[in-house]
Amino acid sequence: MATLTMRAAVLHEPGKPMSIHDVQLREPEHGEVLIRTASVGVCGTDLHFAQGRFPYPTPTVLGHEASGVVEQVGPGVTSIQAGDRVLVCDQMPCGRCGPCLSGRMVYCTDVSAKVRQRGRLCLDDQPLRQYLGVSALAELMLVDAAGVIPIPGDLSFAAAALLGCCLTTGAATIFNTARLRPGQRVLVIGCGGVGLGAIQAARIGGAAHIIAVDPVPHRRDAAAALGATATLDPTDTSTGTDDLIAAIMAAGGERGVDVAVEAVGEPDLATAAFSTLAPGGQAIIVGMMPAGGDIRLPASLLRHGRSMAGSVMGEVRSRHDIPAYMRMVTGGHLVADELATSCWPLEEVNTAFEHAAARKGVRAMIEF
Repeated sequence: MATLTMRAAVLHEPGKPMSIHDVQLREPEHGEVLIRTASVGVCGTDLHFAQGRFPYPTPTVLGHEASGVVEQVGPGVTSIQAGDRVLVCDQMPCGRCGPCLSGRMVYCTDVSAKVRQRGRLCLDDQPLRQYLGVSALAELMLVDAAGVIPIPGDLSFAAAALLGCCLTTGAATIFNTARLRPGQRVLVIGCGGVGLGAIQAARIGGAAHIIAVDPVPHRRDAAAALGATATLDPTDTSTGTDDLIAAIMAAGGERGVDVAVEAVGEPDLATAAFSTLAPGGQAIIVGMMPAGGDIRLPASLLRHGRSMAGSVMGEVRSRHDIPAYMRMVTGGHLVADELATSCWPLEEVNTAFEHAAARKGVRAMIEF
């Protein structure tokens, strides 16, 4: 089979800078799509793997929050064609297993997609592990058609990339996992791309009170601009207490919140999210917790219907939900482009990752 050559940012070892190489990519086989990359967001998940917080086989090409233009489709692909503008979502459900048929596609049990990912990429004739079935920090992406969604002409590539992960994760967590009801009170801990997506969804869904927690001033400002009715700095002691839980409860009128979203990935913050719940409230953990980390729950609060749940990408039904979110963006209800606060060429990928790790802006983007 013919192979293609592209430039890609290769992570050889966690904690070390990536380097640009010519990487080989095979042409699409059955059910696969070849996409010329346009825009890639530097997601917190990418940072975790780049820093070695979570183990992942290396060498690899990171990046999964992406958009581009279809160059070629493999046999059996009929839903899209060459020339289509698309985004890529790393949730690639089979559509046949129990979770898929029950509408919980993110918990798909079919492992065949992971098998197909092997052998797509090579560096100097040595196989590279494809990252999350995407490996977007490259000029081309070869992905399963199940993860490819067409985008309208009036949606920018940057906005589409963010809808491929962070914005959709935040919004779907509110709409799907929390099933927010109008008038409820919402807490969002962490105001990066996911948290700001959740805040906007809470506003759109009619939340009466939205508390945003983040240590970075410009992210708190963004949260307030996008719908938060109160913002808190978790390092601030000006409220007269060092206790984040007490500060949140005070901001929520002492009653607690109905929905708490932890979008950072820190066990102590997950405990805080749960501890601020009103009776019947739900804490939803979307941040990636460290391997081996434990979340402590106050036993006395388990009564009265309080609960905690983990959620993968807000249990998104990608082909149903993401087009709806696209319409929210193009209709002016969901802010996306403004979250892409810095843009970098592939050659400056390490600088982009440094900016993201330092929480400069909201989302650093790699543009092709």
